[in-house]
Amino acid sequence: MKAMKKLFAGLMMFTLMFSLSFVGSAFASGDEVKLIDSDVSVIYKPGYVGFSGNIDVANLGPVKNVTVHYTTDNTNWYDTSANYVGPTEVNHEKWHFSISTNGSTTDHSELKNLSFLKFAIKYEVNNQSYWDNNGGVNYYNEVNSTVPLSSVILGSPNVLNASSTLSNGEFSGNIYVKNLNPTKTVKVLYTTDNWATTHEGYAAYNGSLNNFNSVERWSYSFNVPGAANVKYSISYTTGGQTYWDNNYGLNYGVN
Repeated sequence: MKAMKKLFAGLMMFTLMFSLSFVGSAFASGDEVKLIDSDVSVIYKPGYVGFSGNIDVANLGPVKNVTVHYTTDNTNWYDTSANYVGPTEVNHEKWHFSISTNGSTTDHSELKNLSFLKFAIKYEVNNQSYWDNNGGVNYYNEVNSTVPLSSVILGSPNVLNASSTLSNGEFSGNIYVKNLNPTKTVKVLYTTDNWATTHEGYAAYNGSLNNFNSVERWSYSFNVPGAANVKYSISYTTGGQTYWDNNYGLNYGVN
């Protein structure tokens, strides 16, 4: 009987300690918060760096904070807040963060002469904290700060529209894709007459965007004489799977 009481008391103590260890702690993230993309780039002159990106969060409540927690030396950690951009998919929102050493914002001296940057994302809502820390290993972005270049990370998407222009009858742009397999096809589906007719064109590989060769830039340029605007979406096929970036179902547009 005494042994049973001791066992019961021990189980109660274990349960209490187990419960207390999770009070106020961060919860592992599912779809609550996810990195969309991030970009570390040398700007204006060597040694002056910009760090920016976009985050997808589930709209779990009206009051929320989204913070990027980062380090440039593996010792000191800093925080920068993201700002609300707008809704994306149903019950999801896009948030954006950006800091730099260009003098137009607070001088983040920790970014100067940057050689690497680790970061994770914290989402606080309803008295709970959710993290996207890249499966526990944090995101790692590396940049050579002696030459003007960019280092890009893709988070949740496998393909992402990077930029586009329409000028003098030429529709051109850039696309980011994860290097999931060596063989891949990247295409642009576009229209110049609001989808009455459609056209399809291929993008071409234009180099790796980080030192891990995990993100590539693909570029395209199509003749669209007389077009006042172009609407488009992007497909990426590799390993028997096709991934789309169609701007959450709204498609992209450029004038």
